[in-house]
Amino acid sequence: MSHEETVCYICAEALKILGVDSLRFSIMRKQKDHVNIKRGFVVGRTNLKTGIISIDIWTPKERRPKKISSILRTLCHEVAHHQKKPYRQRYRGRIINRIHYPIFYRQVQRNINKLKKKNLL
Repeated sequence: MSHEETVCYICAEALKILGVDSLRFSIMRKQKDHVNIKRGFVVGRTNLKTGIISIDIWTPKERRPKKISSILRTLCHEVAHHQKKPYRQRYRGRIINRIHYPIFYRQVQRNINKLKKKNLL
């Protein structure tokens, strides 16, 4: 099995364990083979409307396969965006978007612990 096939299979199993059947996993496709690491890079992204989670499965600089554990941690983070949705809040007289907040990170940790119980992570 290639790295892409292995990752797709394991992430599909992880989504079943986490109990989110409405979400789908896809591999993030790059336009080029290299990434400009000086400007930052995207590890994973999610679309809240369509339920598609895309994760980069290659290391940014040398484009080697990432470890499965780091891909699954990113998957847990992206799934938590669907479990604890972002919301708007008034803060110091301004309206801010709460995307990453303490309850959100607790949900990420719960997701990671679920995968550890099943010996997937």
